[in-house]
Amino acid sequence: MATSSLSSLGLGSNGVLTYDTIDKLRAVDEKAQLDPIDAKLTTNTTKQTDLSTLTSLANTLKSSTAALSEENNYLQRTTTVSNDAISVTTKAGATLENFTMHVNTLASQDIYQSSSFTSQTSTFTSASDTLSLQLGTNTYAFDITSTTTLSDLKNMINDKAGDKVTASILNVGGTNPYRLVIKSDSTGASNAITLSSTGTALTDLGLDQSANHLKTASDASFVYNGVTVTRTSNTIDDLVVGASITLNKAQDASTNTTVSVTQDWTNITTNLKSLVTSYNDLMTKLKSATAYDITAKTAGTFQGVTQINSLSTDIRKQVLGIDSQGRGLSDYGVSMNTEGKLEFNATTFNAKVAANPADVKDYFFGSTTYSTTSYSGSAVSAGGLSIGADAFSINGKAITFTTLSTSTIADNLAAIKTAISNAGITGINASLGTNNNIVLKGDAGADIVITGNSTALSSLGLQATNVYSSPHTKDGLFTTFNNMLKSYVNTTDGTLTQYNKSLTTEKKALTTTRTTAVSRLDSKYEAMATKFAAYDSIISKLNNQFSSLSSIIKQSYVSK
Repeated sequence: MATSSLSSLGLGSNGVLTYDTIDKLRAVDEKAQLDPIDAKLTTNTTKQTDLSTLTSLANTLKSSTAALSEENNYLQRTTTVSNDAISVTTKAGATLENFTMHVNTLASQDIYQSSSFTSQTSTFTSASDTLSLQLGTNTYAFDITSTTTLSDLKNMINDKAGDKVTASILNVGGTNPYRLVIKSDSTGASNAITLSSTGTALTDLGLDQSANHLKTASDASFVYNGVTVTRTSNTIDDLVVGASITLNKAQDASTNTTVSVTQDWTNITTNLKSLVTSYNDLMTKLKSATAYDITAKTAGTFQGVTQINSLSTDIRKQVLGIDSQGRGLSDYGVSMNTEGKLEFNATTFNAKVAANPADVKDYFFGSTTYSTTSYSGSAVSAGGLSIGADAFSINGKAITFTTLSTSTIADNLAAIKTAISNAGITGINASLGTNNNIVLKGDAGADIVITGNSTALSSLGLQATNVYSSPHTKDGLFTTFNNMLKSYVNTTDGTLTQYNKSLTTEKKALTTTRTTAVSRLDSKYEAMATKFAAYDSIISKLNNQFSSLSSIIKQSYVSK
């Protein structure tokens, strides 16, 4: 603390008013004023560091609960095919199904090859001609002369019919190695190619020879679950929703292919294992952070901190809770051991999946159900009814019928009911009410939308209306679990985020308080040093004066 201007402090007071004395006094003040602040700053830093670790572990746990609450993971599919006659690929959400197939014939393209020529620029006819190519309803005509080369004809075909037919020149080797090859781009009998010419060009090219008709366009034929089916392509996308079936080869009469499309639980299993690990890591840290050792009288970093204690409690509630149907995680292979740690039993989980996969999804993810719908009309009168196509519709399906002028109420009710039933409206059933009226009932998820001419509807005891089925969503365990964790780790307003902000604010305040206290101590002891210097100077002068006086007295005494 010494400065050049006060470097001699203590000399006048014989070492009493020194910087060492000031430093000792300051040390006492610092211990009383700064040490408590420093202790709080150290605790704050430790809390922020430990909170960062806890938040990271909570986010890791949330990654597992987020995956387990993601519907797409419950829509994954795995496919087992008994042999290589067909291949099957599935999309998420494909229909779960077992089926049998037998491939009779594959779909094929139409393929022609010409006779052999010495080069691609060889001419092939001696007179002008018109070569025609027909594919379905399309006919393409190509004007040929004696100078038209094999390559010219290839280009003409590709230019005119290139969206349906491909022409190419193939080097097959030998003395005359070049052949023109014409093939349909798509398989199926509807893509058969018919070639003709007004002159000799077809013969000159050898395209009228049956040996040069290498493949004949045909449809695929196969048996699906006992039903014979034909398709124009060897790739079938319209038999099983979400599945694409590719026919690879025809099978002999005694061979079939069995296919099983089942739910793939790989992602769920992987995330359950991750959940167990991340839960154990987080809860171990939480336990030590909130503990209190009675014997040693030491507390964890967050002992008594409400936000951290609540996190621990809320997580345990999710893991150990029982739902309204009496289901708990332990029923699905995730249980707590005697040490308070989670364990995953794959055998228990797999058995649950095998027994009731829908229940597993419902417990883990949740479900959405829809209400049924109903509509009751008013009384129908007797007499003739004539309902045309634009007069009456339910859910977009037109309902038409007529009755005789002599029809009774019962006749008209029966006619209306029959007409509605025959319209084939999915999920809607018509019945007779107790008031000579028509009652419409919709299955769960089926809306009832009645439209039409008001006069016609009135004659039926109906009116234009919309009755919508309403959804009811029930969250599964991991949806709830994930939302709970989100409330803690959300980076905007999560509980842990807010707590971290409070720690940051506290640190700033403590740092400011410490800076102010240091500044005050600096001022206090700078003033003290100045006073010490003044006192030291006075004492030095007094000492000097006393010394002079003492000498005078001594001399006076000696002279006597």
